[in-house]
Amino acid sequence: MMFSVGTDIVAISRISEELAERILSEEEKKIYNSFKSVKRKKEFVAGRFAAKEAFIKAYGEKNLDFKKIEFLKDENGKPIPGKKLKKLLNDIELQVSISHEKEYAIAVVIVLRRDEK
Repeated sequence: MMFSVGTDIVAISRISEELAERILSEEEKKIYNSFKSVKRKKEFVAGRFAAKEAFIKAYGEKNLDFKKIEFLKDENGKPIPGKKLKKLLNDIELQVSISHEKEYAIAVVIVLRRDEK
């Protein structure tokens, strides 16, 4: 068994509508569109961007489509892998944590492999 960790931090001020369109899956866009304020929308995109970057670092493969690295949320709001990401994972488990604070969003992803890559 092997695990790897990825982390990323994003300045929320860098987030644009164009970035949201480029990186969010259709299911993530539903969550994004449910927010009323521009501030909350930017926080969401920054958090998802950081989580996707952290996943790429932990997973160890750089040429992944950001829209397939999908983080949705459970009934308590905890980020969880969506269907598209689960298809990539096969026998891999992951944990993700996303936080926002004033100007920044940060994410940490832990990937647990049952067999070594």
